[in-house]
Amino acid sequence: MPPLRNPTYFQLIKPPARDTSTCLLCLPLVITYLPPEGGVFFQRLMQRTSDKLKMAVAREIVASIRSNPTAAPIQTAFVATENATLGAAFDQALGTDVTVAHGGPLSLTAHSKRYDAIILSNVLDEWNLIERKHHLSDFLRSILVTLPPNGTLAIRENMAQHPVSVISELTKFFDVFIAQESDGKTAITFDFYAMRQVEDSLYGGQNHLDVYWILTRAASVQRYEEALATFRDFLDQTQYTEDNVRSYEWIFGEDFISPGGIDENRRVLSRFGELKPGKTMLDIGVGIGGGARQAAREFGLHVLGVDLSTNMIVHAFERNQRDKDARVRYQIGDAVVYAFEENSFDYVFSRDCVQHIEDQKTLFAKIYKSLKPGGKLLITRYGKGYGTLTPLFLEYVKNRHYFLHNLDELKAFAVDAGFTNVRTENLTPRFKEILEEERDRTIANKEDFIGRFSQSLYDHHIASWGDKLGFIAADNHNWHLIYAEKPL
Repeated sequence: MPPLRNPTYFQLIKPPARDTSTCLLCLPLVITYLPPEGGVFFQRLMQRTSDKLKMAVAREIVASIRSNPTAAPIQTAFVATENATLGAAFDQALGTDVTVAHGGPLSLTAHSKRYDAIILSNVLDEWNLIERKHHLSDFLRSILVTLPPNGTLAIRENMAQHPVSVISELTKFFDVFIAQESDGKTAITFDFYAMRQVEDSLYGGQNHLDVYWILTRAASVQRYEEALATFRDFLDQTQYTEDNVRSYEWIFGEDFISPGGIDENRRVLSRFGELKPGKTMLDIGVGIGGGARQAAREFGLHVLGVDLSTNMIVHAFERNQRDKDARVRYQIGDAVVYAFEENSFDYVFSRDCVQHIEDQKTLFAKIYKSLKPGGKLLITRYGKGYGTLTPLFLEYVKNRHYFLHNLDELKAFAVDAGFTNVRTENLTPRFKEILEEERDRTIANKEDFIGRFSQSLYDHHIASWGDKLGFIAADNHNWHLIYAEKPL
């Protein structure tokens, strides 16, 4: 396998060596005190263990590529990695029916051959492309013209040596990237499928920042709005800017950006009934991760948290890297698009997120499919009441890109998907109490808020609370809860 580096292409800067675990640091001492034949045996054992770990990484990434229902079948693949063992592991994971080529990134531009899948492992870091977006743009364009429509690009990078904000920056960069086809006229881009944590690194090394992105070449370039490329772009540039996210956490309490903070979340979780330690939960719209970590810490659940806003979820990555709780995993993706494994979760949970999703029918169908038989669903969400909707409320809904439903409509989505024991509740009176409590607390701590953020953001939140309380009084804005079960 040819080496990746080519000093005539970029000025290469070797990143700092990765930290190794304490147990690995002890291995030379162990080997020193073994007899010669024992030392050789131990070295071979460790090599086999290392090879198996690389096999797990390769199998996971290939399985994720193949889980995408819109991705083209893989007949040919290109793998770029400096690690020969990992390269061989990808060969095995892809299978003998796939023709696999290996090489450095320049190999992709040296000829016009197309590949159904391109897999890069730590290439961006090794080639110093993460900080140099101009060169990264050139590289991504060379990949796009090499992929067929719906062909897949998988980018695996260990981000532990980078600020966590770089994960957000790269995700945004990939999500909105547009280039020109070889004819110079046709625009080409990626469809973003998911960004996930490498489970082998998470469980085996407590590294929550070894991640990979799955992208496919889009059939055409489509914009969410004139000034916004994608729905994720809308979320991160409007409601969930970095300042807004930090101010929401200041209002709702550490680790939370949903009404009532940790105490209210505990009360909502109690609606499941008994939560059994060791069971699995999917948290849709996990935000900055407080609810997922609470479910793991207080109830012993194993949680997969999913969110589309990179500005929010990078805080979750960072805090789990700090806390080292392997019961909690996160991924960036659209819950309506991503193909979760069928019958894989005991609980599905969502707090005040799914009002952003237009296709509720598909959402409930996907949740139903992902739950195990006997699994439980619990959602709180913004909804609409039965009063005459005011122009101001309709403008608010439009600006937030909300898709609101009343309780009857919400129940119908669950019943139509096949759920039983469906229960709904109007939580609006409690919502009103929370809004008033949070408004009054912010007013009482006005100087602290303005010192941390700004006068304009303070004025924005005060006006927003006033509007919402008016919407509640007119029975326009509701806060709904739905509980449902998948039959055994």
